[in-house]
Amino acid sequence: MSVHGQVKVRTSAEQKAARERERAEKLRLYLSEYENILTNRQTADPLVLLKSTENVLSEHPDCFTLWNVRREALLKIDHEQEKDFLEKELSVTQRCLQSNPKSYSCWYQRQWCLKQLREKFNVNLYKNELGLCKKYLELDERNFHCWAYRYYLLEQLCPPTSSTDLEPFYDQELEFLHATIGRNLSNYSAWHYRSKYLDKLLDQSPARRSAVLSLEWELVLNAVYTDCWDQAAWFYLRWLLFKQLGSDAISEDKHIKPLEELDEVEPRNRWCMLALCQLWKEKKIRDEKRKCYLVQLANEIDCDRAQFYRDQI
Repeated sequence: MSVHGQVKVRTSAEQKAARERERAEKLRLYLSEYENILTNRQTADPLVLLKSTENVLSEHPDCFTLWNVRREALLKIDHEQEKDFLEKELSVTQRCLQSNPKSYSCWYQRQWCLKQLREKFNVNLYKNELGLCKKYLELDERNFHCWAYRYYLLEQLCPPTSSTDLEPFYDQELEFLHATIGRNLSNYSAWHYRSKYLDKLLDQSPARRSAVLSLEWELVLNAVYTDCWDQAAWFYLRWLLFKQLGSDAISEDKHIKPLEELDEVEPRNRWCMLALCQLWKEKKIRDEKRKCYLVQLANEIDCDRAQFYRDQI
């Protein structure tokens, strides 16, 4: 039996008992160290707190309280040393991410360190962090914590007053996203990040709007034709049509006809049928066929969401 592609290994009763004893001992040590840190939180030397919390967090990086303790300790360090310790903290978080790449607390600690370095010492490391994101997304392309962190970096690198100097950055990011989605069309996180990124790109470069949206339509149309049963691209397709293009810009020849042709090739595909129903309604065309499709979806194809379809008839 496999779960998410990983084979489940059977263990004997002795192995299970030994594992439970080991886990119980680790928990005992963790709780002992945790209580000791909290007891001495206000009185201990900041360097001592940094050392003791690092020991615990290297094994348990999700403990948000201990990251709070570290932030308090870092703020108590002499200003002359603070910059060096903040840069060291980035190394600490990177080691902890190796233990758990999906730790909310750890990713947040990196954000906090970067902000402190920029505001107090005018050290801007945001662009360097893109390389770290690329590394972790190569290890797990669906790590939404890393995608969220990458979007945070994007906000810092592309402020509202961005100039044309950032145009090369925009193009590099689009290329990165294209490659990521090309490796896996089912990557919801990559599609979602792409939508967030395009929102920002189009706000800051309105002159590129027409050309960019045209290329996006070609990309997502190719994706649904490649695998029309994968829902990730369909979510992006509907976002692109209804949130970016809008009713007036939707073309029957360019946007509706290709999906009608796909519907003929792959009949009873609920994602294609739903997209067409929404498009027909938006453009006030093929109303009888739209109602017929919604009835089919409710009664035959996707009965679990029957009421959702009936509400649209």
